[in-house]
Amino acid sequence: MSGKAFLKNDTARVPFAVIGVFLIIVSLIVSMNLTRLDIKMAKTMSTGIEVTAPDTALQYAKADLARAVNYAGMDALKTLGETPVIKPDNTSEYYRGTYGDPYLFSLNRAKAMTNNTLNYYIQSNYEYDTFTYRGFSVNADPPGSWEKITIRPVKMKLNRTITPPVLAPGGGRFEKGYQTYWVISAPLNLHLKDLETGSELVNETITVETVITTRYPLLKDLTDEYGERVNGTNAVMTETTAFATAYTWAGGYLQYSKGTPKNIVNNSHLALILNGALLLDQGFVFNSADPASIVEYARETAYTLTNKKRKYEEVALDNGSLKIDPQKDAFNSTGNSSEAEETFNRAKSHDYNATPITDYLNNESRPGGSIVYQEIMNIIPQVYSTRLATGVARQITETPGEHEGYESDAGAEDWGEPDTMRPIGTIPRDTYVPGNLEGEIWEVTWTRQHLWRHYYIVYYSCEKTRSYDCTDSEGNPSTCTETYIDTCSRTEFNEMATTDKRVDIVSITLKALENSKVEIPLEFKKSYLSSKNDIEKPYGPAEVTYFSSRTDPNLEEAFLKYRDGFYVPNKNANIKNMGLNGDTDIQYYSGNAPVPFMVEVPDWVYLESRLAVNNITNSISRDVHLDPEINYTRYPVPSDFLNATRDNLIMKIERNETGYINKPEYFYGKYKSASAKVISATREWYVDEVKHQIWDKFSNGSGLINEKIRGNFSVEVTDANRNASKLLSEGMVLPFGVPMRAFHVDENGKVYAPEELEAWNESVTLAINQEPDYLDPNVQYGDEKLYILKLRNTNLMTEFGLPILPTFDPWIMTVNAWEINVEGEFVKFEVQDVDNEVHPNPIFGHDAQVYVRKFEIIKDPVSESYIGNNLPINFNFTTGTFIAVPPGKTGVGDREGGILTTLGYVEKSKGWNKG
Repeated sequence: MSGKAFLKNDTARVPFAVIGVFLIIVSLIVSMNLTRLDIKMAKTMSTGIEVTAPDTALQYAKADLARAVNYAGMDALKTLGETPVIKPDNTSEYYRGTYGDPYLFSLNRAKAMTNNTLNYYIQSNYEYDTFTYRGFSVNADPPGSWEKITIRPVKMKLNRTITPPVLAPGGGRFEKGYQTYWVISAPLNLHLKDLETGSELVNETITVETVITTRYPLLKDLTDEYGERVNGTNAVMTETTAFATAYTWAGGYLQYSKGTPKNIVNNSHLALILNGALLLDQGFVFNSADPASIVEYARETAYTLTNKKRKYEEVALDNGSLKIDPQKDAFNSTGNSSEAEETFNRAKSHDYNATPITDYLNNESRPGGSIVYQEIMNIIPQVYSTRLATGVARQITETPGEHEGYESDAGAEDWGEPDTMRPIGTIPRDTYVPGNLEGEIWEVTWTRQHLWRHYYIVYYSCEKTRSYDCTDSEGNPSTCTETYIDTCSRTEFNEMATTDKRVDIVSITLKALENSKVEIPLEFKKSYLSSKNDIEKPYGPAEVTYFSSRTDPNLEEAFLKYRDGFYVPNKNANIKNMGLNGDTDIQYYSGNAPVPFMVEVPDWVYLESRLAVNNITNSISRDVHLDPEINYTRYPVPSDFLNATRDNLIMKIERNETGYINKPEYFYGKYKSASAKVISATREWYVDEVKHQIWDKFSNGSGLINEKIRGNFSVEVTDANRNASKLLSEGMVLPFGVPMRAFHVDENGKVYAPEELEAWNESVTLAINQEPDYLDPNVQYGDEKLYILKLRNTNLMTEFGLPILPTFDPWIMTVNAWEINVEGEFVKFEVQDVDNEVHPNPIFGHDAQVYVRKFEIIKDPVSESYIGNNLPINFNFTTGTFIAVPPGKTGVGDREGGILTTLGYVEKSKGWNKG
């Protein structure tokens, strides 16, 4: 049918009377052939001419019964497909042990119908010696309860010609294959009888097992899968999201550019979108969509978007499929397709770069000046800083006066003032820090009087008293004393005075303890730019050239202030201070220290640093541009887009970071001057801060968007938007009856290799018939006058969207979102197995197996009792679309129609909130 008009062919008209005669003749021929085929099939299953007549009779009977079981099973599955029970009645005998599971209920139902048909067949053909062969008969007992019959599935996997890039069918519970056939087993008791003698030769129970040669299970599985995919957070929600996203982009970016259309999402488009998504997913699941619905969709698309009805003959298929382009349809929906496409492409290629961030950092209107200004003014005093001290190193030589024979120290006078002080040398300036800036060596002498003594012992006669034991006058014990002469001693000394001498060699220096100590936080690297003592010749002026030639005073002012204020005035005192050996008069000087310790930094240091920042800003503006593949179409969730933009911009800055910092211009082991270190540190900080602010602001913006999204949508809606972009990137077709290939799989879902005995594959071609052909939210159906499609869309973030200002500055983008609610059902949904027409039909030869979903009260053909209801496929889901537009202009949103509510700007279809 490629390239030809669809549903339009009036070149072969035949009178109905002729057709009727033709059908009667065909019916007779087909019926005769069916009978011949059944007889032939039974005969071909014999074991050969060498088998005896009794065995042959038994084999013929078994083959015939297997055929009968198959036909009984096919008849049962035909009924199951035409009148499935989706809501079983719990009083039915088929409900036992199913726990309400429609699948198990259908198995029981199939067993019962097969058993009933087989019972009739046995009563007609296997009782009273009806089945005979060469003097022998085979009788069979009725099968008994249907519960003795067993059914097991045969699974196959489908190789579809149309595969979506996301959420492909055949996953989840169908991952190991679809039930395609049922194998049915029925136990039967057979009696082989010799008609001549009337004796029973054989009485055996056999199990007749056969594959029911109809693909009812496959049709049911596929329809169940489609029913799942149209419902909730599943494939059709994603496909609807994809279509709706295309319309949101087309209308939104045109409105951003031109101010029109007034509405971005509306229900007339959503009806078209939903019908397209339903048909698209039919194609994904069945490799086929309802042909009449394809035509109606094409016609309704033309009418909705252009207000022109499309004739049936104008709808053409290409290789059995209708190509659709939701994005092109979306452009057409705006009423200005060329402008819509142009603005969409401009938005897709919009250059998000680091400019909002660099502008934010350099915004001088901020209180206290720009962030850059504040940081430079923080860096300058750290670099123009030093700690200075007076260093005293003292070598002491003390010479005591000669005092031979006088060994005891009897004390000395204080040294007092030096006797002499004289410089004996100078100390050169060190080239490193800590180090000496200047210094002298002095010799200082002192003398003092020191007394020494010689102690000796003198011996002489002396009278002493002692005690002894005695008795008193009465004869009692007592103590008596007496005197006696002994030798005594005393210590005497001779004293002499001597003169001590002390000579100190004192090295006194003006000492640089440290300079230019900086601790600059690098927020992106999560570290510090930390260094000190790394300026070449920091205490004298340096001639430098940046954007202009300059004289950098470096830390000379601090050196002079300290020398004149501390070092020189205190020199003599420090030299004479006999107990001083170390650093004294330690002072700190910097660009922001109080007077008199403040170092005056030339204004041009800030200016040159600012010019360096401007240079980097211009380079980033020139070099750093968003990769074209990072755009709204690839990242339809604005927070994802911001994250991808953030990472891409940072990556590109890092790629050029060494050049932006340009450290060799200022540093080669040491910084050329203090201003060089200020500029270099500023450059390094600025590049890091741009990256940090990109990370921080874009991440915070992304977080703000996610907070809004999570407050209104499930995570599945966000995922649906991500998948939508993948769907839109692929070509879309609505196929009609395109063949698939089915492959037999094992219990683990693995396809049997071609050389294996169990391997087989077959063609599967399906046709779909849905009612109505087009689900219209404005049309009521049935006697109840029900709306079968209900739509509601809500513009959630006002008619102008939500500006994303993570910290009120900078303005990164403006976003908006729409919540889309869908409820609907098919009045009827029928799947036909068109290349496997297995059910005998006396007029047409054979009928196709079908599976039908619609509302119907189902009665059991066996018992004529109510067993449950067939139900239509219904669906409901909530999804949403998002849009992000660049900063600088009013955002986008719906601005007419609908109702403003607490939910947002809401538009409802006629049937919303109705039955």
